Amino acid sequence: MIAVATTDDEHDAVRSLLRSLGGKVVDVFSPGGTRRVVLAEVVDGRESERVARALRDQGLMAVTRPDSGAALAAWHRNTSPVQFGDHLSICLAWSEHDRTNLTNLIELGPGGFGSGHHRTTQMIIEDLLEHLSGGERILDVGCGSGILSLAAVALGASHAVGVDLKPEAVAATIRNASLNQLDERIQATGARLEEIDGPFDIVVANIARSGIVALADEVVGHVADGGRLVVSGITPSQCEQVSGFLRPLVEVGRRVEGDWAVLALG
Repeated sequence: MIAVATTDDEHDAVRSLLRSLGGKVVDVFSPGGTRRVVLAEVVDGRESERVARALRDQGLMAVTRPDSGAALAAWHRNTSPVQFGDHLSICLAWSEHDRTNLTNLIELGPGGFGSGHHRTTQMIIEDLLEHLSGGERILDVGCGSGILSLAAVALGASHAVGVDLKPEAVAATIRNASLNQLDERIQATGARLEEIDGPFDIVVANIARSGIVALADEVVGHVADGGRLVVSGITPSQCEQVSGFLRPLVEVGRRVEGDWAVLALG
């Protein structure tokens, strides 16, 4: 099965393109607003990824989807919207879940790590909710899908720069900024950190201990005086070690849930 996120205006064109690629539309969902999610099957299920890839090459948001059973149940769980009270909502564009009552909605297309379901992402966004006052400049190190940049700007930051070594992550962040009409406020680049003009009011880095340690000097150097650095992808037992590498900044906050921790430094 293939799921294609499209709009009411583009729905007929997507149907035609699917037919030309050997797909048969079996259902269409209207989860909210003008968003439409088209489900299509191909005779040979093994061809689903090829068709989805061909659709993505045409600029469409297309992914493969399980047909039934436990895999489909997991799919529905993993594509459910993530909500942060009445402040922010995040949803994959091809989610079949209703989103008519979601506030401050961010949609994500294919590509790049980060859908909002991982607890490290959620804890960083919770920190942003508490400390963004409006107008801040954000640096997002290891931006993946751009989810943290998108969240920060949606919550009031003036501008965000996403940095990632992976070209597909840079491309995904640019696409997602455009998808949410935030492309004038979010940039993404594969440049090295030392090539990025700072400083930034808030720097976020959800990149695991090894990445934080390797980039410690550059990350710390991009934090403005009085600014905040928020790092994650680390375990609770790694907090003291990671904090030591980020001197002269000092720990000003810590969130721990299960196997994951978020450190805030200033």
